[in-house]
Amino acid sequence: MRRAAGRIYGLIAATVICGSAAAHAVAVGFAGEDFSVNVGLLLRAGHYYQFVDWEEEKLDVSRFSLTEAELATYGRIFERVSYDIRISGFSNIREAKVGVELPAGFSAKVGKQFVPFGVEATTPEGYFTCSTRTASSYEIAPGRDYGLRFDYVLERDDWPYEIGAAAGIYNNADRSNAPLVDGAWRLYGTPVPAATTLVAGCSFYYGKEYRMIEIPPRVDGPYFFAAPRLGFDVSYETGPFNLAAEYMQYYIQEECVGVSPKRREYVYKDDYYRGYFATLSYSHPLPYEYVQSVRPYLRYEHFKPAVIRRGNVQEDYYTGGFSIFFFDRVVMFRADYTRIIEEKCRSANDSIASEFQVMF
Repeated sequence: MRRAAGRIYGLIAATVICGSAAAHAVAVGFAGEDFSVNVGLLLRAGHYYQFVDWEEEKLDVSRFSLTEAELATYGRIFERVSYDIRISGFSNIREAKVGVELPAGFSAKVGKQFVPFGVEATTPEGYFTCSTRTASSYEIAPGRDYGLRFDYVLERDDWPYEIGAAAGIYNNADRSNAPLVDGAWRLYGTPVPAATTLVAGCSFYYGKEYRMIEIPPRVDGPYFFAAPRLGFDVSYETGPFNLAAEYMQYYIQEECVGVSPKRREYVYKDDYYRGYFATLSYSHPLPYEYVQSVRPYLRYEHFKPAVIRRGNVQEDYYTGGFSIFFFDRVVMFRADYTRIIEEKCRSANDSIASEFQVMF
């Protein structure tokens, strides 16, 4: 145990040293007349503790781990063509896209990228407020996928509103195991001209998912079920405070076999995954050369899974913590505590995360 802890703390020290060196470097990359190449690195390492005391299960886990190791290269090929490649764990492609700037505020991206659904769900690793995404973002949002995406930002100086939109089509290979094409769009803007920091948005995703059938019905062949998702979000920033809230839902349909005394009957069940959460953060500058700011935060989430499977119960998450930023925000230390309360089971389910992050 001491040897493992020593290795992890050595890794944390190395990430801090690398981060401070990167913060003082002029640039991590090079550029020519028609191209530029930049190299980025994201490392997250720390200590994680989880305590669970259920009637059927007791869990007390304390571990050190390297939760993120991402290598990125990005830049431009020509004046209006950009690229971005991010490799997670130095072996898995997390993102690989090429973008083109088009006239009149339009742009296009092709490759593996975020599906335009929600805000927190499309926040890149390294920019989380808390140590993890919400359960709603993990379970409901589509995440990343291969596809073609178009973005639009209204460009008018005499228009009091800010309006943006994104739409795309994606192959949905990871979720359907079939060559299906899904669509997604997101619309956002500032609905109140006097409050330019109040941003509201809505997202929609339509796709189909393939389900395995244990006992086939009378009609043979693959079965695809519609799986639309809907989301709403709002954020407001005033001074050092930032408030962000989201709601999202995911319709799911699943086959099952109902058993009666006389016959076995093939039936369908449907329900919704639903979740909403809100995060309040406060950023306070610090009067030190290498320590820029501290940011305490609070987050509440309510998540209700579909009740198709036994054991799925709704949960409430209460999270509180803080972040400290060093070396022009290249290095960060974060610590937070999460309390999970489950429906019909008011047992202890706690987790504590403390970690260092280096990102440049």
